[in-house]
Amino acid sequence: MVKCFVTGGNGFVGSHIVRQLAEKGHDLTLLLRGNSNTDLIEGVEFRRTIGDVTDLASLENAIPDDCEWLFHNAAIMSEWGSRDHFYPVNVEGTRNILEIMQRKDIPYLIHTSSTAVYGFPDSKDPVTEEREWNPPGNYQKSKTEAEALILEYEQTYGIKATRVRPPTVLGHGDLYTGPQFIERVKQGSMAVFGKGDALQSYVHGSDVGKCIVLAAENHDKSMGNAYNVVSFIATFREFLEQLAEELDAPKKFRSIPYGVAVGIGKIASAVYSAFRRKNPPVLTDFLPRMFGSDYVISNQKARDELGFVPDWDLDSTVKDMVAWGGYVKPR
Repeated sequence: MVKCFVTGGNGFVGSHIVRQLAEKGHDLTLLLRGNSNTDLIEGVEFRRTIGDVTDLASLENAIPDDCEWLFHNAAIMSEWGSRDHFYPVNVEGTRNILEIMQRKDIPYLIHTSSTAVYGFPDSKDPVTEEREWNPPGNYQKSKTEAEALILEYEQTYGIKATRVRPPTVLGHGDLYTGPQFIERVKQGSMAVFGKGDALQSYVHGSDVGKCIVLAAENHDKSMGNAYNVVSFIATFREFLEQLAEELDAPKKFRSIPYGVAVGIGKIASAVYSAFRRKNPPVLTDFLPRMFGSDYVISNQKARDELGFVPDWDLDSTVKDMVAWGGYVKPR
């Protein structure tokens, strides 16, 4: 039994991490806010501590001195938002976690990052962990800067850490991407960009949790490294057609030329930013670049070094998405 501390453990990906740690019999302490919803981890035994990653003093009190594995999963993810929307949690929150780790001499950090650090390579050549960072937007930049902080603390203070990078995450507990896809496919308002034949990398939340736990269990190998985690690769159209079939909905999707979609998204984003709109425009340039360009991520390093083998594929993931249903929670 290992004493584990988890940030963001009541959220989508965090709930999968927490459940898999609990199944292995580890001692769990979760950082929660006073009003945190814990439905996704119902039935799991854990110790609750109240705090916030943006509040260094609360972390000092919340994180046990005898913590052995610290899972930093708390983050804000959205296709839209200003620097001020992402940085307090994603960057400064990570800095606070690292600062407490240094003060309390906590042995090991496992950080949930994102393949967003690579930007949009638009290549069928599999992207490995050695790919140069090229973050285009505020969310992507915040995840890149969080990883840079971890590397800085590793080099300066000897912090031992592993970074795990998922692409688009789907499945039980998803309150954003999957529910939006389901809603639009049902309504017949789903669009593809170009022909919809861009190859995409997807991962089920449970596979993310599995890879993260494997990284902790194999920390002697994984510390100082980053690992991509992917369940399956399919074209965007293949994914949507599988989803439509499971929903018993028509396999008809509007086609928007890729260049047109990116252009409209950029203009809409610029206008909304100029007027400081909090809600995103109907189309940002993130969506066509994410789902209209090739996004092939390699998980070979996790397979070779951690023994990671995905439990989920296209069919089982889509079935789980539909069974879960979920709802779109604003970010």
